[in-house]
Amino acid sequence: MINTMMSREIAAQAEILPQCVEPIATQVRRILPLEGRIFAGGCGDSAFAPAALGGVFAALGVDVVPATSMTLASFTQFREDDTVILSSISGGTKRTVEAAQAARAAGARVIAITCGSASALDQTATDTILLPFTPLSRKTPHTLDYAVTLAALVELALAWRSMPPEKVLPLFNDIPSMLAVAAARARDIASRMEPAGKLFLLGAGPDLGSAEYGAAKFHEAGGLVAIAAETENFIHGMNFMVEQQDTLLVLGGNAAGAARGAQVVEGFSHFVTCAEIIGPGVTSTWEESFRSVLSQTFTIQNLCLEIAERRKLALELPRAGRDHGDAHAAIQAMLMAR
Repeated sequence: MINTMMSREIAAQAEILPQCVEPIATQVRRILPLEGRIFAGGCGDSAFAPAALGGVFAALGVDVVPATSMTLASFTQFREDDTVILSSISGGTKRTVEAAQAARAAGARVIAITCGSASALDQTATDTILLPFTPLSRKTPHTLDYAVTLAALVELALAWRSMPPEKVLPLFNDIPSMLAVAAARARDIASRMEPAGKLFLLGAGPDLGSAEYGAAKFHEAGGLVAIAAETENFIHGMNFMVEQQDTLLVLGGNAAGAARGAQVVEGFSHFVTCAEIIGPGVTSTWEESFRSVLSQTFTIQNLCLEIAERRKLALELPRAGRDHGDAHAAIQAMLMAR
């Protein structure tokens, strides 16, 4: 295997997520909810995580508005009774720190979720949840980091509903079997994908957050072409981008999304190389919703790894070893610092 680090990160979720539950629970119990609006977001995966958890939050009766750091920093009018949850593994993401500063300037409360003790985000925030793990790598498509962020957000929501944050533990104890199922599903899908084709990831409602996370993994895996879209909007024009060698994956973690997704898959099943729907379709409790998010996440992670292995992409290298990797990395670093 070329990408042993990403493989290790995916497997480590089974061990590290249960270990993180109690340390995170201890911290979130001290962060009492306030009256007012709740925003949650960040950049990249940190923006996708609260969006993907929309069904979990809804089932718990916690109204959370997901947003990117730039939306929060530049386009949101904060009020004093707002709570803004901002995630950044390093704690130094520039737009995320700016969002924290904008919220604090308006008198709002900021909760940081980070590994970066004494980071700029930690120092700006009103409260901080320090994630109790050390990332194995920041060079591969992010897997473990994302899952721990999901866990912290759910534990915080549980605490705000006066429910034990440790209620996630039974679900996390099932992660080994969930990972095994996800790996088998990913191998099956990868075996039918055409290397020259594009990947479309569709989702409705909260599943769009998971679709965006999934597309981002392929972008990080050497710049592979993957496009995330809302399931209904896809068939209002984007569908004309689809070629016969493409793969169409629809995330069906809620009833409406699964029903519409099944129609899309049926419509394209005899046109594209591979068309699949991923998800249980019915999620009525927060536990079912969270299980759905994790199952989708693990399947996407394993699919990304499987494709990288089949194409011999070295994921720890800039642009996975493909041409102009160093140039891309330099441009990214320059822009992220501004």
